[in-house]
Amino acid sequence: MTRAHILICRGPDCTSRGSQDTYTAFARELEALGGGEDEVVQTQCGCVGPMCGAGPTVCVYPDGVWYGGVTADDVPEIVTGHIAGGTPVQRLVAARLGGDTA
Repeated sequence: MTRAHILICRGPDCTSRGSQDTYTAFARELEALGGGEDEVVQTQCGCVGPMCGAGPTVCVYPDGVWYGGVTADDVPEIVTGHIAGGTPVQRLVAARLGGDTA
């Protein structure tokens, strides 16, 4: 069973802000974490709408956490802190959907 699904925006704005590098960094960090695609799925997606101008945007489900301005340098912190550790990286959180706002 998949425990996390990471969506990385590849809309025009996020792409111009380096989302391909962010996507590649997630692939590298998730591979190093292990567990395979049965544990964590990474997907490139089109524009996520309201986050335009704040990208690259990354959404982590089922937690409903949206991150804004995520660079490749931020990815190890998200993977170790949030994906592996269960604690969202507050300095990058743009929104939390379906959960508390803490």
